[in-house]
This record gives sequence, structure tokens and C-alpha cells, in this order.
Amino acid sequence: MHHSLAHRSFRLIPVLFVLLAGTADAQPEAAPLVVMNLAAHPDDEDGSTLAYFRHGRDAIAYSVIFTRGEGGQNEIGPELYEELGVIRTAETERAARRLGTQVYFLNFMDFGFSKSAEETFERWGGRDEVTSRLVYLIRKLKPDVLFTNHDTVTVGPGRQHGHHQVVGLTAWDAFELAADPKYHPEQLDEPGIDVWQPKRLFRRMWTTDGSHDVAVPVGDRVRQSRNAGLTFAGIAAEALHEHASQGMDLFADRVAGWDSTYFEIYRTASDAAIPHDDLAGGLPANVQAEPDLTYWIDSGRLPALDAFTLSDSVLVPGQSVELRWVRSQLPDRPFRLKLFGAVDTTIVIRDDMPDRASLSVNRDAVPTIPKVAYQYEHMLNHAPIGYAVYELPSGDLEAGGYLAAEIAPPIFVEATEDVVRLRPGPNLLGYTMRVFDEEIDEITLATALAGDAAERIFDQNQESRPITGGITRGEVTLNMPGDAEEGSYTISLAAFARGGINGPSMDDDFVAGRLFSVDVPEGLRVGVVRSYDNTLEQALSQMNVEAVVLDSLDLARGNFDDLHTIVVDIRAYLVRPDLRAHNDRLLRWVERGGHLVVNYQKTFEWNPELSDPLNPARNNPGNFAPLPIHIGRERVTDESAPVAGLVPEHPIMNAPNRIDEGAWDGWVQERGLYFPDRYDEGYMELFTLNDPGEEPQTGSTLLAQVGRGTYLYTALVWYRQLKEFHPGAYRIFANMISLPLVDGRHSP
Repeated sequence: MHHSLAHRSFRLIPVLFVLLAGTADAQPEAAPLVVMNLAAHPDDEDGSTLAYFRHGRDAIAYSVIFTRGEGGQNEIGPELYEELGVIRTAETERAARRLGTQVYFLNFMDFGFSKSAEETFERWGGRDEVTSRLVYLIRKLKPDVLFTNHDTVTVGPGRQHGHHQVVGLTAWDAFELAADPKYHPEQLDEPGIDVWQPKRLFRRMWTTDGSHDVAVPVGDRVRQSRNAGLTFAGIAAEALHEHASQGMDLFADRVAGWDSTYFEIYRTASDAAIPHDDLAGGLPANVQAEPDLTYWIDSGRLPALDAFTLSDSVLVPGQSVELRWVRSQLPDRPFRLKLFGAVDTTIVIRDDMPDRASLSVNRDAVPTIPKVAYQYEHMLNHAPIGYAVYELPSGDLEAGGYLAAEIAPPIFVEATEDVVRLRPGPNLLGYTMRVFDEEIDEITLATALAGDAAERIFDQNQESRPITGGITRGEVTLNMPGDAEEGSYTISLAAFARGGINGPSMDDDFVAGRLFSVDVPEGLRVGVVRSYDNTLEQALSQMNVEAVVLDSLDLARGNFDDLHTIVVDIRAYLVRPDLRAHNDRLLRWVERGGHLVVNYQKTFEWNPELSDPLNPARNNPGNFAPLPIHIGRERVTDESAPVAGLVPEHPIMNAPNRIDEGAWDGWVQERGLYFPDRYDEGYMELFTLNDPGEEPQTGSTLLAQVGRGTYLYTALVWYRQLKEFHPGAYRIFANMISLPLVDGRHSP
């Protein structure tokens, strides 16, 4: 699967130990209870139970998220993969602020839905690699209670996502191994990392027949703090609203009505009886956990000051910068100001001193921007320079926060696209180059192109002067030989900088190039009902097809007779109320001879027995398709799963592009999801495919004759393949949209 990060040559720092934190100064008195929630993805955290322990029990509360959700869908924009990971990280951080917790990321890649723990462990480096990262955090944060929504079920109808299974399995293992001094003893050499035995491990139960061990009263109301009057579940609902890229804002308010969250005990290391309403009941006070300054800041337990600013908001390692403060916004002087993270120094601020001081950024400071490249080098994602204010002479901690600054590499270069389509002759590749180091004198941008066998096709260099602190946007020309073979190519961009605070530096980016041809009938006109992004329009442009984006007025008028095909984008029946309202216009156009191609939708926005997500007082209409289609939850997650055509003589398999078995090679992430599980016999099944060891799925792509026209529903993930310029996917998709001009019908 293509990920932009996988094509960069960053010098990665071991991810476990870069926490942008740590100080030995005096801390507030810790709460006697520490709880830790374990989750596979952003929005999987148990916000209601976390809110209960943070605001109802005054506990130290942590979330540990195994991935950043980069393999999921994006319901607010076009970003996928690492760019989506940036969005979901920020959403999770904002949600944690609302909950009053601190969130850590284990930085395993979300590679999409997985059906087994075995596959997930393999993709994440093995069971020990996953377990050891969790053990490290348990030893650092010293929780009394672990709890998770995820279990270890691997088969049958109750099977969980493979990522969820791994959370359940590693939680089970880490519970005991964190206390074993023989397990990864090298971790114990780090200050603050000690063997630690959690006392209890619980699994959340989503339904209960009374067999639960504990019911946490999350429907109770908060008595103190700014959340007074809300229920703990209500706080969680507010936090869940932050996860807009996953569409959770549509369902968050349902959480506010919960009375309890239910749990069963998985493991225990305590003889104390477990009360029916308290995961931590009967446990002794925790006197060994020492949350660091970042916890007190991130959880909202310390007031912040607006008094401090830096002379520069984007800093490079080794740079000098001036700290300034506004006297009227300072606490009583004198006081001690400790700066930690990318700057490590202490200043005693008095009335008789200037209102500024010179600082130096640590030369080994780890960059934090661009986030798409560097977020995986941190387990905590707050700003890199923190501060704490200590009263003198008492030494009491009065305030804390982060300075408005990011750490940047001296130079950063990236192509404007992760994947490009190449053609024989000159090809323009856009790039963005950012120079953050003011002392860089000159830059050489080197470009190279190599084929499948790694043979170098050409190298070229160009000199440029840096725009310090700014952005240079440009293009390089890639001259493909006229006899170049169709296939995959690798394009490298490398920026070499001379001068600089720390001497010469460089950065590079790698781009995948695809050289292929695709045919469409002359004069084909296609309408697009867009949902999240413009992937379909870009693909149609690449095929030289005239595309018309249909807005609300177009759908209401229903006058599509100048179009041959209309394509409905993924999840459009959720995000386009106008489509739901005027879908009948599309179906009448199909009867007159049009061709409608509908990409995958989810069960809750389509199936007639489920409530309308835009109007929960009624059910979905149930007539989105001309013949009944009921959407299930089956999917084929193996992107290399064999695909066979069930009607090899059909025009979609033959015209205008001949489709062979190679058209399915090299897909990314998955084949398809939310396959129809029941449908009218009037549909023709076009493909069969299945994950290893499972029954064949024949409902992924369905075609029906409707009056003089045709209706095609497809649950295969064309949008991911079209973004990647996958040649086979382009040709099959071209055939699907070209059907009205190759099957013998009259044009509408």
C-alpha cells in the first residue's frame, strides 16, 4: 500500500523514547488513582468511563491509542493516509482536552480493516514489538486499572477488527509482562521506567444480561469544575463531536444518554473485592506514579498564562530565539520559569530585569512540522516547548502551558502529489520547498527517475536561492523516453543545502510514477455527484472525459439528458441531503436510457430498516436503487485477493479496454467493503472474490437493466485506486462509465 511516509528517507528516532517531556522539578500532589484506556484507533477510546474517573474520582486518566487512524475514510475532505492521520491526531487531542485526559499514540500504522490479529501483528512488526511498546507506557505511567473496548475474539460473527483483537491480546500479555524484570530489561535503564504491576484489566461489554462485573455510573452528574451539571456521558458526547473526520458528530449526542458503562474483569493482581459500580474499588492508593509536567498541562489541571511569546514561531535545532513577556500578565515576582522540551533552561524572573531573555533550541530537538512527516516520531503531540511557573520561595507550581512554536528541519522538500501519471515526453512534477534555517546559503535540487528494475533513466540538478522562512513552489520536467514501457517508476527529489546553523543539510521525497494508457469513447459526457473530494473529476480529466459536477439545483431539475453516465461518489447518500431528496430524478433518467454508477455506501445510510441519519425520527427510504439492494458488512480486506469475472463476454470486461487478470494486481489497502448481502435477482453479478479461507463474495458489483437504461452498484474501492493511478482500475472504471456508448443503446 502506498503511503507518503514510506517513500521518505527520514532519519527516524526510536519512537518509544521521544516524549517531548520530562522534568525532575516538584510536581503537584498526584491523585491516588491512575487509570488507562487502551484503544486501536482515534474515537475508539471509552470517553464516558474516562470522564467519570477524571471528573468524578479525580483520577489520573490516560488514553493510549495504537494508531492514528490513517487507514480509515475521511468524511470531511480528500485527505487519506498520513494526511488523514494528522487530522485524526488533532481531533483526538482536542477530544482529550474536553475529557481532561492525556493521550499517547503507539504509532502503529492503520493499514485498513483487518480480519485477524495474525495479519495485524505481522504488519506491525510482531507480537513482541506491539506488546513491548505498551509495556513501556505501563511502566512509565503506572496505571492501577486498564480498560478497553476491545477483546480477543478472532472468529465467528462476534469477530472484532484485527487491530482491536491486537489491543485485547497485548493488553492481556502486558498486564503481566510489565511486572517482569526479565522482559525488555533495557527499558528499565531509562529514568522513571520501573517494573509495574497493574491491579486490574477490564473489557467493556456493549450489551449485558446482568453478567457484567461492574457498571460505571456515567449517567451521574459532575458536581464540580467547568463541567458541573453535565453527566460524565455528556462530557464524552462533547468530546466525540471532535471526531468529525469519522462522522462521529452525527452520533455523539446518543452517547449523552447513557446511564452506565458495563465491564467484565479479564485479569486481576489484587485480592480486594470488586464493587459492582467501581473498577478501582478497594485498591490501595497509588503513591508511585509521578505524572510529569505535560500531564498536568494536557489534562487542564494547570492554568496557562498568555504572558509569554517567542520572537519566532518556527524554530530549527540550534537556533537562538528571544523569549518575551508582558509584565502585567505575570504572577507576583520573583518566580522561577522552567522551560522544557526543545528548550531546557530555567530563568528566575524579577521586577528589576528586562522583559526578555535569549534562549537556544537544543541541537537534538526533534522536528514537529511538517506534521505529516514527523508526527510518528512522537508519542505525545503537544507543542515542543513547555513552561512551568514556580512560586518563590515556596517552590509551588502555579501555572504551566506551551509556547506557540514548532520545530522544523533546516529544509523540507516534497512533491505536490504522492503518485503521478507519466506519459512519453515531457512531464511536469510540482514541488514545494520550505527553508526554515536562515543561514542556508544555496540549494541544489536533484531529480532522478528510475524504472521497475531500478535502472536510472535520467538525473538532473538545478540551483536555487533559498527563500528563508518562506515557501518555494516550482516544477521540474521529467522527460520520459518515447519508447518507455508501461509500468511503475520511482521519482526522487533531493534538496541539498549549503551553510546553515548546523552545517550542510538535506531532505528528500520519493514519488511513485505510473505510465499507462486508457481508452474511452469519443464524446463521453459524465455527471458526478460528489461527496468528499474531487477524485472522480480528476480521474475523468485524466481520461479526457468531459465531467459535469451536479449540484443541488441540477438534481432538483432532473434534466440529465445531455449526459451518458452519472457517477455517485462514496457515502454520498449520507453527506448529500439533496441526493436523498431527488434520487427519484436519477432513477427516472435511468429508465429513459441513462447509466447510473453508484459507489459504495454504508449500511446505516442506506438500509430501509435503519433510521435515517439525517432525520432519526424516520427510517431510510429504501428505494435508492431501482431494484432492492440490502447492504451488509462483509468486505474483502486482502488487496491481493483473486478476482474473477463472472460474465467474461460482457462489454465491461472488453470495451473499450480489454480487461485481463493483471488489471487486479497491485491494488492498495483493500478490495472492497460493505458488500450487498441481499439483492433482487434482476441484478447481474459481475465479479467474484473473497479473502483467504472465506466463502466467495459475488455481490460486490451489480448491474441491472432498468427500462432503456442501466444501473450499476459497486462496493469496490475505486476511489483509492484512482488516487493511486492504478492502470487496471482506471481501465475497468473507464469501461464501467463507457457502457452506454459501447452496449448498442441509443445515447440519451
